Amino acid sequence: MNTIKTLRSKVMTIANRFVKNGLPRRMAMIKAWGIAKNPDIDTKVKGVTVGRRQEAIAHLRRYAAVDISITLERESGNAADSNAVAVIATVKGKGSYQIGYLPRYLAAVVAPLMDAHKAVAAAFQEVRGGEIAKPNFGLAIGITI
Repeated sequence: MNTIKTLRSKVMTIANRFVKNGLPRRMAMIKAWGIAKNPDIDTKVKGVTVGRRQEAIAHLRRYAAVDISITLERESGNAADSNAVAVIATVKGKGSYQIGYLPRYLAAVVAPLMDAHKAVAAAFQEVRGGEIAKPNFGLAIGITI
């Protein structure tokens, strides 16, 4: 019984953070339950069309997935979002580049965990787009909390 109470409390905490960051309550509850039941989250990186990020993502297509690692960096001083979490892609033996940010609703959950020094891991999944129908590139990552 106590486990169910703890789970509900966790769900409500996550959902409230989502709502505070603009997600409708219904969607917030769905996403919060998903996170509570399965701490592995698949997401697309946001802000990938700023600066030279499109070139950087296109460059990632040249490498095997095992040679690409993703790290998350907290940007608490970010003027646009105090929960901002930057997504950094690193190619083994080549270098790193900031590809974009976690979506705002997800950063609202991940940022407090990072601030509390909890383990949050990210992994490269795939580069998307770059075709005639979808000329812009995107990046899909997985997050484990």
